[in-house]
Amino acid sequence: MVNTLLAGFSTAVLLAAVASGQAASKAQPLPGLDATVTKVERAASASLRDCPPGTNTVNAVTRPGEQFALVTVAFKVSPAFKAVPMKRPTVTDGADKKYNTASTFVDVGSVPEYSCTFPFRVPEGTKLKSLQIESASLDLSALDAK
Repeated sequence: MVNTLLAGFSTAVLLAAVASGQAASKAQPLPGLDATVTKVERAASASLRDCPPGTNTVNAVTRPGEQFALVTVAFKVSPAFKAVPMKRPTVTDGADKKYNTASTFVDVGSVPEYSCTFPFRVPEGTKLKSLQIESASLDLSALDAK
């Protein structure tokens, strides 16, 4: 009986921790635009597609000592969203150094839901702390295993 109660308590604590981690990576950069970071990956090459994904098919490769941190963000656009020009996202590492992406936002309100992967050229082994999109800062520390 005690083991069952402890197992239930442990499961509840784990679920609460997971939920709080997910909440930390969700934000609203502009009214009517929800953004959720879904994953962070590393690669030697990356697509520099616009967001939402369009016809831009330019690719880039890293130089020795670098890698791309690929941050994937899911967006939901509500009817309250008013289309405005948006700045390119940036990421910040543990030492508060900022990195830019070559990908841009284009016609953000054109579809109600989409996902974009933003490539950031960083030194190998860089641990990311946050992603900034307009006024929103999304926590990357739980998703960035590197």
